[in-house]
Amino acid sequence: MAAKCVNMFKLGLIVCIGSILICSSWSQNDTTTIEYNTTDIDNTTTSTMTTTVPTTSLPTTTTIKPSVPGTTIPANVDVSKCPCDLTGNACDVGCCCDPDCSDADRAVFTPCQPFSYVLDDKLCFDRNVFFLENGPARSGDSGDLFCIYFDNDEKRNYYINPSLVTTEAEFLSYAAKYRKFSFQSVVPSTSVRNFNPFYKRGDPIYVVFPDNAVSLLALPAAVANSPLCTDSNPAAYLIDKSYTCARTLSNLPEDCVNNTGLRASTFYENFRIIRDTFLLKEFNSSSRIQHPILGSVDLTEVTSLYNNSYTVALSLDPDNPLQCMKNGVTGNCSFTEPMPPVYNATTQTCQNALLGVRYRFVTNGTLGIDSAFVSFIFSDVGYPNIAQTFSTTFTTVSSTGERIQRSGHPGYQVGQPIMAGVLNVTSQGATTDERILLQQARGQQLALIRGSVSGDCLMDLGQLREPVLFGQDMRTGCFIQVNETSEAEVCKMLQQLIIRVIEGYSAPAYDATLNVYLKNNLYVAMFGDSDVQRTGDWVEVLFKNRPSSPSQTVGAQCDLSLGANLQILYANVGSLPNPQAKIIGVAYVYDEPQVVRYKCSGSFCQPGSSMSQKVEISSSVTFIDVSQLPVAVEGVYPTTAARLPYDFFYPFLSDAPRSLHAGHLCWFLCLLCVLNMLRH
Repeated sequence: MAAKCVNMFKLGLIVCIGSILICSSWSQNDTTTIEYNTTDIDNTTTSTMTTTVPTTSLPTTTTIKPSVPGTTIPANVDVSKCPCDLTGNACDVGCCCDPDCSDADRAVFTPCQPFSYVLDDKLCFDRNVFFLENGPARSGDSGDLFCIYFDNDEKRNYYINPSLVTTEAEFLSYAAKYRKFSFQSVVPSTSVRNFNPFYKRGDPIYVVFPDNAVSLLALPAAVANSPLCTDSNPAAYLIDKSYTCARTLSNLPEDCVNNTGLRASTFYENFRIIRDTFLLKEFNSSSRIQHPILGSVDLTEVTSLYNNSYTVALSLDPDNPLQCMKNGVTGNCSFTEPMPPVYNATTQTCQNALLGVRYRFVTNGTLGIDSAFVSFIFSDVGYPNIAQTFSTTFTTVSSTGERIQRSGHPGYQVGQPIMAGVLNVTSQGATTDERILLQQARGQQLALIRGSVSGDCLMDLGQLREPVLFGQDMRTGCFIQVNETSEAEVCKMLQQLIIRVIEGYSAPAYDATLNVYLKNNLYVAMFGDSDVQRTGDWVEVLFKNRPSSPSQTVGAQCDLSLGANLQILYANVGSLPNPQAKIIGVAYVYDEPQVVRYKCSGSFCQPGSSMSQKVEISSSVTFIDVSQLPVAVEGVYPTTAARLPYDFFYPFLSDAPRSLHAGHLCWFLCLLCVLNMLRH
């Protein structure tokens, strides 16, 4: 009876709670709750205010929601019946499941695009397909008879259909859970620069202009896959760099005068180099600066960031006078001050165009830049594209003598340029001087083709080429023009031109009487620090299959070798923990001659039409490691001479001290066996 009373009490309590909830819901039907977010101007505080207003006073919504239901995607079903059917009311090529394709259409498809995929959950495979068994699968040869399913639930072969995101909260939840990366902009950092107390390696070099504007010293360079110059690349402190990029001159007469990239004044006038970054760190903040080395520095008299003793102007380098390039030969210019470019209408060239800028900085440790110099290279330009080189070098005030750049010490280091030159022997009386002449700048002594902006081969011997760097295989190329009139003499000239393009400045002269190329005596340094006077440390460059007399075949065609592979053999010497790379052989291996003919196309095949075509000339370099590891020699395992003492059987054999016969030993063993049996 008591249990029944308790149950009735519980039932009554539930009925009361339900009545209260129903009444409260009726009382709220005529009101709507609206939330307002108020945010202060400084975004520091946010408050929420709730107000209840009658429903009749609310404006009607203007948001339109779709009323037509969307496509229902069935669960656990392959919904793609024909994924290659991408064109409605038309046959998609190669799509055999396309209902718009007839049997005749499908007959010409080779092959058909896949439209169905078979899911196989069996985890037993033939043992032949296993290289390493470290998973749940097992191999077997039972023909799947006893193959066990690891997971035979078909639902796990299909994606779960996600619900449509209709609110911001759902969107942010998905993004926070699955997002890996986003290009969403971030809050930029403050514009205040954090300068180091003094220049450190890799820091940008700061410059200041007459209006006290602070900027970076630019070292123009090519960016990504574009060869064109970008003038926003900063120079790095204490890092020697050299960049080559191109400038396009669409209108040579106007660009010659107006393009600031062709003027030398752009790169050294109207700005000063900031010696030390401490000037920028504390300027205008106090009258005295606490320098980490000099201590307290008084700046009360420094009123201009531009004109003071803590900045230095660029000066023309006395060690490298102005250079001018003419007909591929670089020499001293006839003028001593940089000249602005001028267009010559008679020769249709831009005279005194800038080809190269070289910055040289002398540093003094933590005291920054002691002095700064600049030198230039000029040339007369008559073509729409010009290649320029910009470089920086750093020396210290404590440096003595001429600076020698090595490619290794002694062995070559990966990424360093190969040293090469021409063997020169001079005799004066009984004295003979033998040395290697390094006729080009570092990095250009052994180099590959570098095409122009348009891809054409640069025929000028003075043009920069792609340096051969130790340990880095590389292929380059450019184009030459051929036409339909290829006579025997023209074929010979084309082959000589190709050799000149491939070998660069070291290409030898051609002897027409002997039908051979003269010996050019080109040598490569065995080590990265080989002395030019120690000629025994230099290896001669060989030329394999160099074509001497190209032949002309029938018609407008030539047999030409269109490329060469520079093969460099090197071996590691010294200890295994510290190997040193030594070059032991270098050879140009020319490609086998192939037929090059003019092929017309379209309207150019009509009689009387003539047009040249481009043929690619390629050059490549391959480094071949021929190092010979030491042969491991194992010592012979020691043998143990197991011999008994001469008197070991003395109590049993009377002649044991003298000799031990096999018969006596046998009788002795038999005696031991009998004694053993008697004991048992």
